[in-house]
Amino acid sequence: MIILVSFLAAGYTRSTMDVLVIDDESSVGTLLRFNLRQRGFDVETAASAAQGYAKARTRRFDLVILDVALPGIDGIEACSMLKKLEGYGEIPIIMISSRSDSVTIEQARRAGASDYLVKPFTFQQLFDRIEDQLSRPYFV
Repeated sequence: MIILVSFLAAGYTRSTMDVLVIDDESSVGTLLRFNLRQRGFDVETAASAAQGYAKARTRRFDLVILDVALPGIDGIEACSMLKKLEGYGEIPIIMISSRSDSVTIEQARRAGASDYLVKPFTFQQLFDRIEDQLSRPYFV
């Protein structure tokens, strides 16, 4: 039997939601961590795809916010790698970038991104996207 539920309907609250932010700009990571924690999320940050992937292998996150432009492995490849990790196939990944071209956005979608937000954005815009992703049904 296949059951569809959302993270929020499954009893998760913001205080139990673990978010991984992967962005090489430390100011962006710090700002996102601060604002997400203010909203009740538990947040970890990583400055590279490799660091984020290592964290994801040792801890299950409920949501990933991932920059496209990263040193070494870029965000598109990192998204694809994360989606292949056990337990991450249904985890929402919101990609963020200053790139607004349709080719990059389509590459992100094909890699498994759940959403794509163009920088600069307000925290409220990001938070609305997070709420939308966490309220969507997934298979259990």
